Amino acid sequence: MEKPVTIMITSPERDLILRYGYPFEDIERQLEEGGGADLMRITDSPFWWERVIVNLHISEQENAADRELAGALRNLIERIAEQLGMM
Repeated sequence: MEKPVTIMITSPERDLILRYGYPFEDIERQLEEGGGADLMRITDSPFWWERVIVNLHISEQENAADRELAGALRNLIERIAEQLGMM
């Protein structure tokens, strides 16, 4: 089993993941439990974080016309990927 990875998520990033990352159960639960916190620690296996990245990428492509949103999604994708050691 892969070692879990903890990623610090800001409140705006939380909102992006919940709306556009279609997080799976454990990540979603942690994000929702974090509520209005400015910064929260979210821990799950790299496998599930990679699924969030894929979903964010799909949402980025679907919202390419909204440059601000697409840029925010790209920045979040890159930050998560960096934390996973993918970049």
